[in-house]
Amino acid sequence: SELIRRLSRHSEVELTGFASRQYLGKPLTEAWPQLAGLPAGQHSFQDNDEVIAGADVLFFATPHAATAPLVAQALAAGKQAIDLSADFRLDAATYEEWYGLAHPNPELLPQARYGLVELHRTELAGARLVASPGCNATAATLALAPLAASGHLGSDVAVTIATGISGAGRGMKQAIHFPEAMDSVVPYSTGGRHRHVGEIEATLGRIRSAVKTGGFEAGRSLSTHAEQDRPTLTFTPMRVPMVRGILAITSTRSPLGTPTTDELLGLYRDYYDGNPLLHVQDGAPETKAAAGSDRAIISVEADRRSGMIQAYCVLDNLGKGAAGQAVQGFNVANSFEETAGLELTGVWP
Repeated sequence: SELIRRLSRHSEVELTGFASRQYLGKPLTEAWPQLAGLPAGQHSFQDNDEVIAGADVLFFATPHAATAPLVAQALAAGKQAIDLSADFRLDAATYEEWYGLAHPNPELLPQARYGLVELHRTELAGARLVASPGCNATAATLALAPLAASGHLGSDVAVTIATGISGAGRGMKQAIHFPEAMDSVVPYSTGGRHRHVGEIEATLGRIRSAVKTGGFEAGRSLSTHAEQDRPTLTFTPMRVPMVRGILAITSTRSPLGTPTTDELLGLYRDYYDGNPLLHVQDGAPETKAAAGSDRAIISVEADRRSGMIQAYCVLDNLGKGAAGQAVQGFNVANSFEETAGLELTGVWP
């Protein structure tokens, strides 16, 4: 529904169809009651073939492995595909490592462009297959990217993620059952098992490889299929009792010595200059500041006692972490205004 909310107000978009196996033949309002009385709410869910045939651009918010064949069908029909699943974020070998199965359509991987606009803006222009990043991967990567580009990313990198329960999806699971979830903080996919680790390491690896030959500027204009000098992360995600939001807390020790907090903030502001959906602030951000928006808020500081660098990023996992990021990638791929259809102001309280 967050995709519908953004695309409904997009000046360059007409919504033509919606597909669902679960709700096939039923009105959209059965899935999303907030659409009652609105134009989008007048639609009913159709089958995949009908929706693909009737559109110029397809957004896929479908499970990994099941998505790739649908993307193949759309591309074969001359359509553009914006994929929110994991199916085109990684190369075939890395995909199999993290998802436990061979890629369903490896022949399409060379067409994919990784949809983290702030780092892949140039190559996204004209892309026919945009692989929208994962929510946790987005937050962690945005927190660490300037350190990778400047040589301050050390050999030991720790990432702790606190994420809202909506990140687990709409399915009925005991772990997100209200009385069990709302008074508990629960680590999950620990011990290096979270699938977004491969995605984060790949992007940071592209940055580190790019700066070796092209310097700092090359570290913010990446190519999806370029070489990767991957770091190794310790990644600890936890589910916290809030509906939406992600806080990424990252730490590393720079091999170049510890810069001051002011130097680090200057580095981050330089690296992210000109990106309308990112804000670098003094002091650690809070998730509520990004809730309901399509922005990410970032900060960084030096721990003078330990010599570590700590960097932070907050975003709405359903906004910049999912629907908003997908629309942002769609906008850049089609030369529309980057923020068209997107929300810059969060909701408070």
